[in-house]
Amino acid sequence: MDYVIGCDVGSQSTKAVLLSYEGTVLGEASAAYAIDYPRPVWAEQPVERWTVALAEAIQQLLATTGVRPEQVRGLGLASQVESVVPLDATGRPLRPAILWMDRRATVQCDRVRDSLGAKAVLDLTGLNLDPSHVAPKIRWVADHQPEIYERTASFMQPGSYMAYHLTGEKAIDYSNASAALLLDIQTKNWSPAMCAQFGIDSGLLPPVRPATEPLGRILPRIAASLGLATATQVVVGSGDEHAACLGAGVIGPGLVADIVGTAEPVCAVSAFPAIDATGLIETHCHAHPELWLLENPGFVSGVNYRWFRDHFGQAEAETAARAGISPYALLDVIASQAPAGSQGLIFLPCLMGATTPTWNESARGTYFGFTLAHTRAHFARAILEGSAYAVRDLTDRMAAIGAEPRELRVMGGGARSRLWNQIKADVTGLPVAVPQTSEATALGAGLLALIGIGACATLTEACDAVVRIAERFEPRPREWAVYQETYALYREVYQALVPAFEAAARFQSSASQGVFAGYA
Repeated sequence: MDYVIGCDVGSQSTKAVLLSYEGTVLGEASAAYAIDYPRPVWAEQPVERWTVALAEAIQQLLATTGVRPEQVRGLGLASQVESVVPLDATGRPLRPAILWMDRRATVQCDRVRDSLGAKAVLDLTGLNLDPSHVAPKIRWVADHQPEIYERTASFMQPGSYMAYHLTGEKAIDYSNASAALLLDIQTKNWSPAMCAQFGIDSGLLPPVRPATEPLGRILPRIAASLGLATATQVVVGSGDEHAACLGAGVIGPGLVADIVGTAEPVCAVSAFPAIDATGLIETHCHAHPELWLLENPGFVSGVNYRWFRDHFGQAEAETAARAGISPYALLDVIASQAPAGSQGLIFLPCLMGATTPTWNESARGTYFGFTLAHTRAHFARAILEGSAYAVRDLTDRMAAIGAEPRELRVMGGGARSRLWNQIKADVTGLPVAVPQTSEATALGAGLLALIGIGACATLTEACDAVVRIAERFEPRPREWAVYQETYALYREVYQALVPAFEAAARFQSSASQGVFAGYA
């Protein structure tokens, strides 16, 4: 029997799943790594963390399933989007990748805003003029590290880099390219106008190709490190949230994908490149080459709970390590002890800026409204509720522009939390469905591989054959009524703090540069 492997190269780990030609998931494996934060709202990773983790995850997957290398006929990649790394002419990285959550390139956005205007950029690219995207980061490298820019032969996003690492071939799919702020969303080609605005030579960007297209076979030395055969075919692959939509069957109207990982992208399918005039919802290309996604590419989410675990959940982490269970399961037990609405304690999930309820790189994480009556349980639950409020921002906006959400499909690591799933149903008023395979991103990457090697005819056919719903959560009227009030309070708190966000961002920027004694 032959198989394919789907890989999810994420922000904090790489996951791999083994998939039969019939779409059955036969095994899963993962390898974790860290994110570096050199300054406030900066985030970086050396690419070696991805390549080492990919090898570890695939080796573990083969060892636990007993599959022989020659039985793996295809490999599909899904990856974190909006991160970028420069390569020299030999393919060697010239610096660590600047990650999607990094907000350093505000000045580079401001220049284009003054020159072309935010509306023109939105109409052309489907994106907001925001430092989370790739083009401002490339321009930042050119402005602040010109010696690196001058030596750069290619700028790669993580998926493109990993595909190049595997095959020696350069390519980027529509979904990853559409996150660059350099793609014409109508033609799906690099935009000369946007490249000119950022002063970027389009020759430094990989060619744009469909996600399902075969890219090449694995290089011999890389195949040896992975434990795979050189005959294994690699497909171009897609962005992580785009592949997750495939893995959850979000390829038709009314379904909304909620991918809960380090970030939390929220996506709805569109048959054409619709534009949200407010910019809250961006327009990206789907992993499905014939579709688009109306999406918010993700506020920081799972990493907020991880931050809480690391700094305030040490006891749960130690207990979980001894028991061999997830520390988040224990934190959920703590959070469940607080009532819906956390007795008015509001958490704004803006620890790395905000993409909702507005796009604001100066926004900062906030706990508001706590009193001496509030406990650690309230603080833990408020983090889960804060992300649910952010999801409602987006599903409400999708409804306003005609997407008509009728079901939220939750996937990723956060989908394992039954408490969080129920909170989202109660906050949004939408039924929440959890696919059988929580690692929907890696599954979606595997589906791309099935198409790429010709084992399945269409992505629609593949999704219909594979996707199954494991559990559903219905909104509860009593909790919905509570969350109507606290959701309104969440939005009011955010708007009231906008001026304070700006002041905090200025102070943190100055402090990180050593302007204030004792804060260098």
